[in-house]
Amino acid sequence: MNDTTSPRRHFLIASLAFSTAAVTSTTWLRGATAWAEANNDATLARFGRLLFPINGLSDNVYKDVMGNVLSALAGSPTTENALATAESALNAASDGDWYSASEAAQISAIESIQGEAFFAAILGTFRGAFHYDPAVLDFIQYPGSSKEHGGYLHRGFNDISWLPESN
Repeated sequence: MNDTTSPRRHFLIASLAFSTAAVTSTTWLRGATAWAEANNDATLARFGRLLFPINGLSDNVYKDVMGNVLSALAGSPTTENALATAESALNAASDGDWYSASEAAQISAIESIQGEAFFAAILGTFRGAFHYDPAVLDFIQYPGSSKEHGGYLHRGFNDISWLPESN
């Protein structure tokens, strides 16, 4: 179910290419691979969980999805720097250490960068990877496509009792 050519992914990559975020340190020189090596899996999982919180979903799923995001961003010199740019901006908004900040401070830092092109790019890539990840689909009990089965109407999706009958 991984659609690597989704419009969101294209938007994300284009947005990363035109990032205008100011970076005050040399961390922007690091690419996605270096960023992943410098940050532990817990940081990646925390960032993903704050973007798309699902109670009970394992941090390992968030780590795996973020690994897919890193792979997607690593292919181009113009997009590799998005995570490092985000890291710098999040750290700057969190007195130097985003991961060690309180949850409220982490969320506030994310909110402070949500209008930036680099953030839109990361969010779009993460959203696509997250919503197509088999572990996420299994966890939320998504039954899969019904197109090849004639649609959802006669597959148990017409058994809701909270809607009035239509004529």
